[in-house]
Amino acid sequence: MFLWVMIVLLLGIFGFSSGDIDSYDIEIVTPTYIGVDSLFALNYQEPAYVTGISALKKQNPGLSVTYQILTSTNATTDCVIMKNNVQDVLARWYYREKRKDSVPVILMSACLEVEFANQLAKAWNILMIPTVNTDATIRDKVKAPTWITSTLYPSNYGDLYRGFLARNNWTTVASVLNLETNGPPVYTNIAYIVNRRLREYGFNLTSWTRETQEPASAVIAEIDAILLTIRDICRVILHYGPAYLLRQFLIRASRNNMINENYVYIAARPFAHTLFGRFRWQEFDQDDETVREAYKSVILLQIIYVEEQRETMDGVWSEIGRNSSLRKLRELPFVYLTQTHGAFQMLGQVLANLTKSDALNKSRSILNNGRDFAAQFFSRTFATDNGDITLNGAGVRATTSAVKQFNNNTGELEVFLIAREQSDYSYEWHALQPASWYGENHFPPNEPFCGFTGQADVCLPDGSRWASTIAIICSVFLIVFCALLGGFFFARAHMAKNSTDWWIITDLFPLRSSDENSSLLVVTKPELL
Repeated sequence: MFLWVMIVLLLGIFGFSSGDIDSYDIEIVTPTYIGVDSLFALNYQEPAYVTGISALKKQNPGLSVTYQILTSTNATTDCVIMKNNVQDVLARWYYREKRKDSVPVILMSACLEVEFANQLAKAWNILMIPTVNTDATIRDKVKAPTWITSTLYPSNYGDLYRGFLARNNWTTVASVLNLETNGPPVYTNIAYIVNRRLREYGFNLTSWTRETQEPASAVIAEIDAILLTIRDICRVILHYGPAYLLRQFLIRASRNNMINENYVYIAARPFAHTLFGRFRWQEFDQDDETVREAYKSVILLQIIYVEEQRETMDGVWSEIGRNSSLRKLRELPFVYLTQTHGAFQMLGQVLANLTKSDALNKSRSILNNGRDFAAQFFSRTFATDNGDITLNGAGVRATTSAVKQFNNNTGELEVFLIAREQSDYSYEWHALQPASWYGENHFPPNEPFCGFTGQADVCLPDGSRWASTIAIICSVFLIVFCALLGGFFFARAHMAKNSTDWWIITDLFPLRSSDENSSLLVVTKPELL
């Protein structure tokens, strides 16, 4: 049985079905790619596709259902290429392969391509269920009328970041997207969404994207240039990148004397997985003590935080993964698999309700209209094998995130704050313990008392303040003098331009020739009256 399911799924060209009920023909497709650059790829999502479609079939034993993996005929091996190819892949299926009277459903993990897929799903009026990635567009049912999701990621990371920054009165921030070759694309997605959202809310944001990979001296020079600029403009730094790149960044910050109670480095981890790193100070090298001290200035924002640990299907998925021919470089992302498996179960429950309805014509009308089909998921709670999934009135799942800080006694990052998303996308913040920051129970202010450069007037010596005052007065005087001088020359030029006889002075000083035969004129002194 297992081998049969695997063969069907991996071929990607055959569906599998049971039953012979002609009234309903459900056609589920998953556009994806084979690759190891992200945890969204078929290589890592495959086990949940196998168990998910099996669970849906068990919920609807008499329903005709086919499932098909859609891949590009071109070599799609990473998230970026998938983003560029997804519309071609879906269009090929829709116009060439889709059965005429089927009820189509697009169910996909989605990497960076979710908005491009939504454009087609909306135009074709087809139910679309991204199971891992999402976007704020889903909230607008005019732009995304057929889009619902089972993901634990927030529909807008910017709201989460905005809430935490506002909670601490931080309004001036720097953003550093720290990239690596074939690194996790989720960081690019988070950084882009957060930066856009913070600017919309009026934050004073300066952003960098660091891409240099080699040589090491060039990497160091690039990081140092970023840090030295940051030192003069802010104290709160948003860092997007895996743990080892944060470590590298903190080492350079320490070398530039930017590790102390005034600097806050807010790192991001989607969830606990080796792809993103372990975010710990100890790597058993010569920089361990430097990084340990630097971690006192680090806050870790864990995007997906599962509060209630339930028994999952990890063992089943691990077995499927081991027997698969698809290459994997890391462990399976079980958090993602629960979301994908749960999406199939949500769909199965909605199909079961509709196909068991006595009003056959009404059910058919709903299934044939992606907007009405999606509405069947709104404001509902679904019981799944891995816990309940609750969607709001737009088909968006409420999420929970955690904020961690460094415990100097244990040497570990520990959760001290929980953020629970509400149905209106606001967040409720629950403190598990007080903040601990260099011996204080609060975080530093947005700007140090003496300013970012340490040159605020209140912090300057008396002599320096007098010198500053004199310098300002002299500057003002110089500006006024230059303005008057410029005005004078401008007036002279204007007179010369507009009067061709400006040089004639006969009215005041009569002119006479000293020699009747001479062409020279001399000025005579006017007689006194």
